[in-house]
Amino acid sequence: MEVGTAEVITTAVAPIVMVSAAGLLVLGIQTKNLHLADRIRQLTQERRAAGNAPTARRTAITAQLVLFEKRVRLTQRALEALYVAIFCFVATALLLAAAPWLVLSPAGVPVAGGIFTVGIAFVLLAIVLEFLEMRAGLHTIRLEIDSTSDGAP
Repeated sequence: MEVGTAEVITTAVAPIVMVSAAGLLVLGIQTKNLHLADRIRQLTQERRAAGNAPTARRTAITAQLVLFEKRVRLTQRALEALYVAIFCFVATALLLAAAPWLVLSPAGVPVAGGIFTVGIAFVLLAIVLEFLEMRAGLHTIRLEIDSTSDGAP
C-alpha cells in the first residue's frame, strides 16, 4: 500500500468513528421512542376505559398524553438530527478518501472539514433535544405521581 493511500485511509477513519458514535445514539433514542409510543398506547387505552366521567385520573392522563406527544416529537427530531449527522460524517469520509483521485486535495479538505463540523453541530442539536425530552419526562412523572397519590408528597 502506498504511503499516500495509507494517509488517506487514516484521515478518513475519524468521520467513520463518528458514524459509529452517532449510530449508538440512534439505537438508544429509537428504543426510548418505542417505549414512549407504548406508554402513549397504554394511556389512551386507560383513558378510553375510564369513559367520559371527568375524574382526576382522566385529567392527569390527558395532561400526560400532551407531554408524551411533545416527548415523542423531541426524540423524533433528535433522530432526524443524528441521521443528518451520519450523512455528514459519511460524506466527509468519502470526500477525504476520494480527494487525491479527484484532484480536490487543496479545496476538498476544507470542504470536508466544514461538512464534518456541520455533522458535529447536528449531534449537538440531538443532545440538546434529548435534554429537553428528559426535562419533559420529569413533568410526566410528576403528573403520574400526583394522580396516583392524590397530590400527597
